[in-house]
Amino acid sequence: MSHNEEFQRRMVEDRRLVILRYLDEEDDGRMSVSLMTDALAIMSHRVPRTTVLEDAGYLEGLGLLRVEYVGSVPLLRVTGRGAEVAKGLIEVPGVKKPARGE
Repeated sequence: MSHNEEFQRRMVEDRRLVILRYLDEEDDGRMSVSLMTDALAIMSHRVPRTTVLEDAGYLEGLGLLRVEYVGSVPLLRVTGRGAEVAKGLIEVPGVKKPARGE
């Protein structure tokens, strides 16, 4: 794996962790994809909505979040397992494990 490929993999894993953390911080554990796209940009993950939806699909496949729709608006909702990953209590492939104190 080249240095660039390794960097890209780490960026994806970090972005997925950030998604889970933002959701875990919400009172109801959910956020629209549009708002999540904006939140990720604040954390230097400037990606299109389609990328956020792709990450959400990956995380949903692991049981870490659910994609729900209110009309045509996609919402992301963290699961209990996703909250555990966000807090660093469990590790899953493809999601960065937070460092202590992060």
